[in-house]
Amino acid sequence: MSGQRSLLSLFALILLAGCAGTERMDAPVNAAWEQRQQVLNELEEWSIQGSLHVRDNQDSQSARIRWWQQQESFQVNLWGTFNIGATEISGTAERVTVTQAGEPPFISEEPEMLFYEQLGFELPIHYLHYWIKGMPFPDVDAALTFGELNQVTSLNQNGWQVQYLAYTNYGLASLPTRIRLSKSPLRLDLVRLDWTLIESSDE
Repeated sequence: MSGQRSLLSLFALILLAGCAGTERMDAPVNAAWEQRQQVLNELEEWSIQGSLHVRDNQDSQSARIRWWQQQESFQVNLWGTFNIGATEISGTAERVTVTQAGEPPFISEEPEMLFYEQLGFELPIHYLHYWIKGMPFPDVDAALTFGELNQVTSLNQNGWQVQYLAYTNYGLASLPTRIRLSKSPLRLDLVRLDWTLIESSDE
């Protein structure tokens, strides 16, 4: 059970949307990619549904996932979660709350430190908000590989490898529907992702 809870806590905190980094990103010279990246940056409100598979060198678990993003705030619901019941994860870059069925809420204002103390290695807490859309975290060095349609097919950043195994068109945006994130010994697979794009109501 402790291994199962560690995997859940690991995924809970990796979901945090990000703040800016400090290093300059060595962006590729690719005018079509620059245009595509601008479209992705403008996607600030969206939701996805799909499946999550989490694996390390000791355990492997799966769950269904529903994720809502509204600018810097998010809410994620997991069910069929590692045999410990439904889970809700919500917050911003500064604060995250994890609520599991039958358990008191788990709250952290320093998720990076908490992650290191519990699991003993670094996780990309601020990055996944960008990676899931098929783009690198801004202003941090990244190595990108492109496909024929100027979609990112692989991304290496902050010691993580992100592979984009499938895309689907949603309006003007082409968004990932299958993603693999790897940093030994951890592997996360997000699969069968179904996106809903929410129009911003700017005055």
